Amino acid sequence: MDKHFNKGKKVLMKLQQAGYASYFVGGYVRDKLLGIESSDIDITTSATPDEVIALFNNVKETGKKYGSVTVLMDEYKYEVTTFRCDIDYIDNRHPNKVVYSKNIIDDLSRRDFTINAIIMDENEKITDYYDSKKDLENKIIRTINEPTKRFREDSLRMLRAFRFVSKLGFDIEEKTLEAINELKYLIKNISIERVMVELDKIFRGNYRNKALKYIIDTKVDQELYGISKGLKLVSKIDQELAPIEVFIICFILDDINDVWRFSNINKRLIKQILDLHEVTKEDIFNRFIVYVNGLEACLLANKINVVMGYKDQEKLIKKLYSALPIKDVCDLTFKGQDIIWLTPLRKKSWISVIVDDLKYNVIMGNLPNDYEALKEYALKKVEELRLEMGDTDE
Repeated sequence: MDKHFNKGKKVLMKLQQAGYASYFVGGYVRDKLLGIESSDIDITTSATPDEVIALFNNVKETGKKYGSVTVLMDEYKYEVTTFRCDIDYIDNRHPNKVVYSKNIIDDLSRRDFTINAIIMDENEKITDYYDSKKDLENKIIRTINEPTKRFREDSLRMLRAFRFVSKLGFDIEEKTLEAINELKYLIKNISIERVMVELDKIFRGNYRNKALKYIIDTKVDQELYGISKGLKLVSKIDQELAPIEVFIICFILDDINDVWRFSNINKRLIKQILDLHEVTKEDIFNRFIVYVNGLEACLLANKINVVMGYKDQEKLIKKLYSALPIKDVCDLTFKGQDIIWLTPLRKKSWISVIVDDLKYNVIMGNLPNDYEALKEYALKKVEELRLEMGDTDE
């Protein structure tokens, strides 16, 4: 039993009992007709946000200024949006004002694609005003009414079309495709954060390459801040790639444009893999590279190398990692603290130099990870440093 859907029925029925028209709409209805599991349930209603808030005990005002609130029932949530009229948009993205309606046709006529404009009641009865089911059967992505109008209103819809190709494997209807080709420059008006959200979904889809080929054929790739070469390469690769891996490939083929916004963690990862690629694409991984970068980063860099046409070193990397005498500096049997205990040396930077020397020689097999052997080597290095630098007790 689908508890999420059944509780959504209760939301619908409560709205209707209060005298408001309400329906399931959008992706959940589309996916249900396609036999695809979905956990994102949207509801459209004649009730205003304030009227919805008054009806339910737990409501989040997530998008109230645009007519949407989120109703929470136990662990489930439902985006409930008031019927809206088709109005003027500013900046090719946002309506200049929100006008509510009591007519479901008004609301559906302003949506993006026919396959997202099917409504369903609590008894699972489908109402289809735009031959949407026919487009579902024929696997077609088509805008509601005039495509150029739809895309001028909200240019993000062009990327959403590609996202649905990537998810569903559908074809884009000819006039819709022509409009994307004509208006692709408007994508530059979309915030980079929203562009990245859509690209993330496009890169994850089962039909990624089909979507990428549409992006390339319409020349939308040329509006995406320097990742065109990478997208062309990825579109020819059958291998599954995480979104961050696609971006890394793109950045290998072209410089990173400052417009892209990644988390600090991903920024560091991208730089690490780019550096690893440069060092290992035509040379072999060695023990020290594997130690410094770790197994996962080395395997990722190797995956990128292979995609780029270089030698596969996965077995070597795993063998090198398995054979490492230490996996971390803490694994050394003789540590920096031992230097402090056994010598007058206190300068942290000098102690670090000696520990790094120990670490390198152990990793490369020049010294055993044995306390006495490392102690003898370290004490000798301490004396050499003190003589060279004239250091005493610092």
